[in-house]
Amino acid sequence: MDLSGNKELLDRYLVAFFASRTAPPEALDLAKRWAHEIAQTDKIVISGFHSPIERAVLDILLSGGCSIVVALGRSLYRKIPMHLQPAYDSNRVLFVSFRDYSRPSFSNSQTRNWLTADLASEVVFAPFDNSSQLSSLHYSIAHSSTPCTILK
Repeated sequence: MDLSGNKELLDRYLVAFFASRTAPPEALDLAKRWAHEIAQTDKIVISGFHSPIERAVLDILLSGGCSIVVALGRSLYRKIPMHLQPAYDSNRVLFVSFRDYSRPSFSNSQTRNWLTADLASEVVFAPFDNSSQLSSLHYSIAHSSTPCTILK
């Protein structure tokens, strides 16, 4: 696992957040409401922040001054993305890379999701269809000791 940024964030209470790229219509509003609520706590959200809903949550968290952990499905960035640079400069971001590949792939994203959930103290999902790739991840976590929620 490669790290860049504030490594101390891994020692805090991590909440993994997952949202499907093909989520049902109500998922966005539920995720935004959850992001505003979690932004009022001292919990750290860890996510790939890759799907459109995850990016909307990221924007809310960053604008609220929250710290985040960005789990990458690829190698670490050589250059920090512009929208994350201010938070990175203020020590509110940690990038975690689980694979040393320069390009994201389906396999890398699956590995990222499972390892992200493994790092978390709690896992939250935006609503997803049963055909979503998140179904097997949710099933496994829901049958483990890690608290797991689908937003309603």
